Amino acid sequence: MQYKLLDSGDGYRLERFGNNIIARPESIAIWQPQTPIAAWRYAAQAIQQERGHVSWQINKPFIEPWIMHSNSFSLQLKLSTTKNIGVFPEQASNWQWMQTLIGNAERKISVLNLFAYTGGATLAAAAAGATVCHVDAAQSVVSAAKENQRLSGLGDAPIRWIVDDCIKFVQREIKRGVRYDAIIMDPPAFGRGKDGVMFNFNTHVPMLLQLCKQLLSDKPLFFLLNAYSMGYSPFVVKNLMSDLFSDVTIEADELLLTEHKRGYILPCGVYGRIVW
Repeated sequence: MQYKLLDSGDGYRLERFGNNIIARPESIAIWQPQTPIAAWRYAAQAIQQERGHVSWQINKPFIEPWIMHSNSFSLQLKLSTTKNIGVFPEQASNWQWMQTLIGNAERKISVLNLFAYTGGATLAAAAAGATVCHVDAAQSVVSAAKENQRLSGLGDAPIRWIVDDCIKFVQREIKRGVRYDAIIMDPPAFGRGKDGVMFNFNTHVPMLLQLCKQLLSDKPLFFLLNAYSMGYSPFVVKNLMSDLFSDVTIEADELLLTEHKRGYILPCGVYGRIVW
């Protein structure tokens, strides 16, 4: 993947995405950077503002949107009023993991991707040969995901694009009797659904896990749950999944990025995985 974590520290992370280098706030990076921030060379810097928003300081000619390529798909990136730019690079390990499972399966795999954002996991699964249902409450990110499908040359891939509240969609799928071989959940800590309903990880994820269990086929392949921004231990995610799934091995660990030169580790969240 065309990504490198170049440096981190003093509350920032320095990253290369494709041909652009950007600096973004990172609250947990309380150590010293390898190179003083004043000496960092970057095209754009996100300046923290109120309520989680940022403003971008452009330091040299900067073309956006721009494209970042992975091994099997491409993503269009652009600056936003948050520090997010259209990809979470720490998810690359999950993408590779699911592609291996899908590629080794001796059957067609159907995947449900909830809170699917700009489609990294959707395109990874589709490129490996799965049929995918991509669900997100924001029309803007679903539109971006569709554009990423086009940029990736996966225009004929069997992807179903849904703009909807994830909980309501899952409830309707249960009533329709739809089943999936694999489920991906990448919920925010807090969010607002399609109809303005607030989403809270602590309240809604346990309920959504129970609903999603009903959507699994008789021969499920995998279940993946990501957790960001809560500061949870991986054991929290493992315990949540253990409440519902018995007689399975649950792998729970941290999502990490590693600095390109000195090897410092930047924690980015946690995940839980089940393979049947």
